[in-house]
Amino acid sequence: MKILESQNAILTNFEVFQHLQDQRTRYSKKGLKGRRPGNLETVVKELLEYFNEAPSPLASKPIPYNENTMKTLFELLRPYNLAKSELLLILNLRPANEGTLNTVLEEMAERFNDEQQAEMVQIIGDVLGRADGEAERQAMTENAKEARNVEYNQVSQQEEIMEIVYL
Repeated sequence: MKILESQNAILTNFEVFQHLQDQRTRYSKKGLKGRRPGNLETVVKELLEYFNEAPSPLASKPIPYNENTMKTLFELLRPYNLAKSELLLILNLRPANEGTLNTVLEEMAERFNDEQQAEMVQIIGDVLGRADGEAERQAMTENAKEARNVEYNQVSQQEEIMEIVYL
């Protein structure tokens, strides 16, 4: 493989998700799973898991994105003169309120009044769908529990090592 033009385009999470799903399907149909490098399968698996976890918009069932989503969103947000990077972040993160939109848009308070901010959030919700707040809270709680378990296990292992060293 030869790279003809580096960083020619930036992909959204949805485009990467679609590509990974298509590749996985194509390889499984051809029976080529053994021909792929093992680390590639690990990366694909972990990325698909990441995309399928809340709060990712791709974790919503059914997936709120399709081929026309980007075009529709860009057309509706065109009057606000957003940068390409801001549009990409909106697609990837699906901000659900002005607070989260503020993290995506640079100098939002100076560029847009409160009414415009509310309009943008409404457009994003209409085109990309609304986030499932309960699923997000549950995922964040599960992630916090998992992080505590990992930390507890690490501390336990360190204590065991210290006991062995002092014996």
